[in-house]
Amino acid sequence: MIIARAPMRISFGGGGTDLEAYYGRFGGLVLSAAITRYAYVVARPSPDQGISIVSADYRRVEHLPPGQPIAVGEPLALPKAALAAFDGRAHCGGPRARGVQLVLAADVPPGTGLGSSSAMAAALVRALAEYIGMPLDAARTADLACQIEIERLGLPIGKQDQYASAFGGLNSIAFASAGVCVTPLALPDGALDALASRLLLFATGGTRNSASILHGQRADTRDNPAVVERLHRLKTLAVAMRDALLAEDFDDFGALLDRAWQEKRGLSAAISSDAIDAAYAAARAAGALGGKITGAGGGGFLLLYAPPRRRAAVRAAMASRGLRELSFAFDRAGATVPHSHEERRAALDHIAHRTDLRDWHGLRERWESPSSPSSPFMRGAAPVRRTAD
Repeated sequence: MIIARAPMRISFGGGGTDLEAYYGRFGGLVLSAAITRYAYVVARPSPDQGISIVSADYRRVEHLPPGQPIAVGEPLALPKAALAAFDGRAHCGGPRARGVQLVLAADVPPGTGLGSSSAMAAALVRALAEYIGMPLDAARTADLACQIEIERLGLPIGKQDQYASAFGGLNSIAFASAGVCVTPLALPDGALDALASRLLLFATGGTRNSASILHGQRADTRDNPAVVERLHRLKTLAVAMRDALLAEDFDDFGALLDRAWQEKRGLSAAISSDAIDAAYAAARAAGALGGKITGAGGGGFLLLYAPPRRRAAVRAAMASRGLRELSFAFDRAGATVPHSHEERRAALDHIAHRTDLRDWHGLRERWESPSSPSSPFMRGAAPVRRTAD
């Protein structure tokens, strides 16, 4: 049995410049950090050499009989596209020839702006590559995840999420037609901890379809000079954020977050909302120096920078508006396949804590031996939780 996990991310600056419509002409740059919220994939042999896919997030099970071609499309288009990408890549013929059972589970639901879809794509790549014995480094993992989402599924998204998830850590990521360059920010551990302690995430209570926002932004990047100029400014601000972090001037970084958010809001009317604007204004009044909606916008999580002396007040302001905090730290490993018994057990315990298919009507019968010791749905599992705890 193979277990893979890949971290989600928070993007600080430069979002939108990772779209090919922009970086193909001007070069893009994004500043982001991987966080300790994960997408998980478990892969194990199939008794009948067919393909089974279980998604905890969408509460769906799909089964393909042995030898049936993989038709990429909904439901569960992402794992199907990943399986198709690996078809025939190994001497064994790949997952379709061998058969495979996949279980997918994530710490937060899709559509919340933390790059969960791309993290799942990276976890699928790592799991399937390990399953067929195909060695991969972080760069190849990110590249394959991009191919799956952008080329096979035709999603109008950028490349920052896949690279942030595959590499882990705090990075400046440059995009060009010739390729992608990931540069880790070499901050000492104490500085990274100090930065993480100043960053707060709050669930706004809504999800959004990032593809619809990015589809419009991609078209505007081609046709609207005002949008291009705004993206230029966002890229410049991302460089300034990087320099502030390297200088360990965290309050300046927080102020730059605010400037970048004001620029990003101008890209599309769909990026913010009255409720988001009101929550952000309340956070600023409580002492937050800056912040932004994570991801493409329109909902999801509100990221805030609060100096230590103002953290309690910002938390209280958000709680008074019904926004729940999501705790996190920086992930430094990226997309991984744990091999030690302790790491594998910890990952399975985590999945079982988040996901219990035995509570879902009709799914137990469609999953092979859910109570076996090798199953991720082992004894003591708690009911599904999808709140920002």
